[in-house]
Amino acid sequence: MVSLRYLIASLALGAITVWGSENLFWFAPPADLTLGGWVMTWTAYALCAGATLSALLWAGLGGWRGVFLGGILFGYLIEGVVVDTIYDDFPVQLVWTAMAWHGLFTGLVLVGGLRAAPHWPLLRHLALLAGITAFAITFALFWPIERADLPPANSVLFYLAGVGVIVPLAHIVLDRIGLLARPPAIVLWILPLSAAVIWIAKTVSAPDPVRLAFPVVVGLTLWAMVRLGGAATVDPGPRVPVWRHALFLLVPLVAVVITVPVWEAGVQFPGHWVIFAVTVPLSFGLWLWCLWQAARGPGRIRPAP
Repeated sequence: MVSLRYLIASLALGAITVWGSENLFWFAPPADLTLGGWVMTWTAYALCAGATLSALLWAGLGGWRGVFLGGILFGYLIEGVVVDTIYDDFPVQLVWTAMAWHGLFTGLVLVGGLRAAPHWPLLRHLALLAGITAFAITFALFWPIERADLPPANSVLFYLAGVGVIVPLAHIVLDRIGLLARPPAIVLWILPLSAAVIWIAKTVSAPDPVRLAFPVVVGLTLWAMVRLGGAATVDPGPRVPVWRHALFLLVPLVAVVITVPVWEAGVQFPGHWVIFAVTVPLSFGLWLWCLWQAARGPGRIRPAP
């Protein structure tokens, strides 16, 4: 049962993260996207989410620091193992997108924030959803600068709102899993070790000193997770009414209704630079603050395998 919960949680976290870091990032479906390609992307995200969950369970770290540092670790697995974008435009890409988007937005907001918000008063919950919507619209307004083949509103609506149903469904699943405990060692370590083997193989096949940034940042993040953690289980939180999770669908609906007409009016706004300017220093500063908290704390007994 412990291993099954771990598997289900990995798939649910993969669903949330693939929407937040792929669908919302692109906002409109790429011209060459297929259903099979999207499912393969979800699979990759679920595997990376599983590896991240293994690290969180090993460290025993939950709460906002768990989803933030876990989001950064997840971002480095996606951007530094599955693909190699963190090694481009060094050192900017070490923070963007691994920390600024995957860690700060997808991890802290879409996973952590949407786990917590249904327990808040309704107006506070709606305020968070409004903030997510504003974030999405601001970033999406730059796509007319980047793409000349933006699809019509119905395609964008399906890509964001239709596929976006997986986000509240995944949170509903996480509601019903209960406490997550460390599965047997063979289950706990298979995904992290597989990621390590892939990174080593890619580094050996194409050696580049820049690639050494990956183990440095990942190692520091894992160290902080262990120092700040120590619990035997990770708690996704109690159940809430389903309709509170379903409110999330307001985000893609409102974002598409506002953004697509602006695109069609020919407006081009470099919203990506706005998001970049805010999230890069914020995420990097928050990461450094977590490292500082880990360094000044009493430390924890190293988690058992």
